[in-house]
Amino acid sequence: MVGFFALSSLMFIGMASAAPYQEIPEGLNEALFGGSNLYAAKMILAGGILASIGLAMSISKVNFMATVIVMLTTGAILVAIGWLDFWIIILVALLIVSMFGKAMISWVSGDTAGG
Repeated sequence: MVGFFALSSLMFIGMASAAPYQEIPEGLNEALFGGSNLYAAKMILAGGILASIGLAMSISKVNFMATVIVMLTTGAILVAIGWLDFWIIILVALLIVSMFGKAMISWVSGDTAGG
């Protein structure tokens, strides 16, 4: 949660300019891969941020749907600054829909039997 607020506040402080944030993956790329794999450096950074936020929210025993909403919002911020590809969020959203699809159908149709 703290990482989410820190990242989003940095984005607003930077006046929505993604240029300073793009230097971080490039530096990690140079340090780990010798400048040969920028995509992997971005995925490592994005995965670290998402994992730390997920871990913090799971330790604090927040509702699962609140965790999903915060994680998707953080993923959208990471897409906005260029650290994450948009198709990863689409895959995660499809996974969530497949997990809760039956519950949503029963809720919309008014089925009290649950399926």
